Amino acid sequence: MSLPVKPGETLRDRYRIRERIGQGGMGNIYLADDLRLEGRLCALKEVEYARALPEHILQEARDQFLREATVLARLDHHNLPKVSDFFSIDQRDFLVMDYVPGKDLRALMLEARKQKNFLSEESVLNWANRIADALIYLHSQEPPIIHRDIKPSNLKLTPG
Repeated sequence: MSLPVKPGETLRDRYRIRERIGQGGMGNIYLADDLRLEGRLCALKEVEYARALPEHILQEARDQFLREATVLARLDHHNLPKVSDFFSIDQRDFLVMDYVPGKDLRALMLEARKQKNFLSEESVLNWANRIADALIYLHSQEPPIIHRDIKPSNLKLTPG
C-alpha cells in the first residue's frame, strides 16, 4: 500500500484533503473541501489495490469499481450519502460523496458500553427504521442493489 494522502494535498485540482477520517483494508476515507463548490465538505473514499495482484485481476477489480461508482451515483435517498464524483490516480480509485458528520453506530455502541449503558430502545428502533428504509430503496432498484458489508462501523446515516 502507498502512503495515505496528506492533509493540504489537492486531488484532481478540486478536492483539498483536510484529514483522514477512516481507514480499512482497502484504503482510506478523507474529509475534503470541494474547491469548486465553496463551503462544501465531502468524503473521499480511496480504494487501493494490492500491488501483487495479477494484471487481469487488477483490471477486473478496477472495472467493478467503475461500475459500482456509476450505480451509486444514480442513487438518491435521504438515508444514503450522495455520490457526486469518482476518479482514479495511478493505482488508486476515489469515490466522492456527501460528508455525513457525526459518529457511526459502532462508536455510539462503544461509548455506551464504556459508560456501562446500552443505547436507548428509541434510538435503536430509529436506526433500524432508517436502515430498513434505505435497504428497501436499494432492493427496489433495477436490478436490485445488495449491500455486501453492513456492519456498525459503516452505518452513519444522513441526518433526518
